[in-house]
Amino acid sequence: MTATEAPKPITSAKDPRFAPTLYAHVGQAESWTLEYYQRNGGYEGVKRAFAMGNDAVIEEVKKSGLRGRGGAGFATGLKWSFMPLNDGRQHVVLCNADESEPGTFKDRYLMSEDPHQLIEGMLIGGFAMRATLGYIYIRGEYVHAAERLWAAIKEARAAGLLGQNILGSGFDFDIQVHRGAGAYICGEETALMNSLEGLRANPRLKPPFPAAAGLYGLPTTINNVETFCAVTHILKYGADWHANMGTEKSKGMKLFQISGPVRKPGVYELPLGTTFRELIYDWAGGPTEEMKAIIPGGISCQLLPYTETILDTPMDYEALAAAGSSLGTGGVTLIPKSASIVNTTFNSVRFYAHESCGKCTPCREGISGWMVKMYEKLVRGKGQPGDTQLILDMADNIGGRSFCALADACLGPVLSSIKLFRAEYDLAEQGQLLQGGGRWRDE
Repeated sequence: MTATEAPKPITSAKDPRFAPTLYAHVGQAESWTLEYYQRNGGYEGVKRAFAMGNDAVIEEVKKSGLRGRGGAGFATGLKWSFMPLNDGRQHVVLCNADESEPGTFKDRYLMSEDPHQLIEGMLIGGFAMRATLGYIYIRGEYVHAAERLWAAIKEARAAGLLGQNILGSGFDFDIQVHRGAGAYICGEETALMNSLEGLRANPRLKPPFPAAAGLYGLPTTINNVETFCAVTHILKYGADWHANMGTEKSKGMKLFQISGPVRKPGVYELPLGTTFRELIYDWAGGPTEEMKAIIPGGISCQLLPYTETILDTPMDYEALAAAGSSLGTGGVTLIPKSASIVNTTFNSVRFYAHESCGKCTPCREGISGWMVKMYEKLVRGKGQPGDTQLILDMADNIGGRSFCALADACLGPVLSSIKLFRAEYDLAEQGQLLQGGGRWRDE
């Protein structure tokens, strides 16, 4: 390589230059303590941030190419730049730790095994956006992770890493932890803010957007746990380090979760652009039975067929959009040939019906009412010709018409399952359901 050539990007964890960062200390003894974290380079990123200045930190995050790891994939640095500057109001940084997407379980380990990594990332974000207060809205069921976070926050306060005049910088910032009550809708940022304020967790009308009027009407920016943790390392190692991993438009590493009938289900930290084949066979040990479909990033994503072409598809934002789905949270779930797609989709529909806040008619009546009833009819063996078309007609009246994205998320598995496996729906219309030869029973 000549002096003018740029280094080749790291697109595989097999590349000897790749080393885990977000999960580097998960599973290590005492990894959740401040002493361990600082001994392994902790809080060096925030020191560099203080030396750089607020605006330079935002530019560094922009340069890194980091995109939100919560599912939407919006450019993090650009999002941070939306916060108003020097407007005289208190600014707030929120961490969405309400990890409720089925098939997603990466953030719980970041919080329980390496909580200072998250705290440092929020501290950097708070400094960059002139925020003095941070909240971690954590899923209520994550009791252990919440306890670890509180202990880490107390350690950081005692060490002068949270509170007033942090490290002599003149910057004041503190963090509170708020446990949710088990509502998937709180993954939507404005519903999360309503819940945090003590209100019913219904999404808000936008505009105004949170950066203008968020929590308690104050300028607010919300990012996911994994996003803040990635910021910690970007400020520690530099934007170029992060931008050299992944693909041209999907930069950095990503935590991919894999579940279903595979030999080694779990969480794997890999560069964006890693293929499904590498994740499933090289890391997860391969499937234990014959497969027919892949859920690529949590159940809100459209199903993909389990084919050679899909197995060789890079797991990044652009490639999965081109394949007809999305990266989502990186929660990969395999569906075996022995499972009924109709029944599998019914499970997804029931989940969304249960988690709907009921605010708007398309979701309240369309998903929680008619969609559930139609699928229950099919899986009970009471299907009739035209039922699948009726589901498609209902989806057409629901899609794009609900107050927030929950209804559209529900339609992802519905529409893709019908498109890819229409023959199974046709059988269900005849009272036959593929599931070990039996029908769904209400036990």
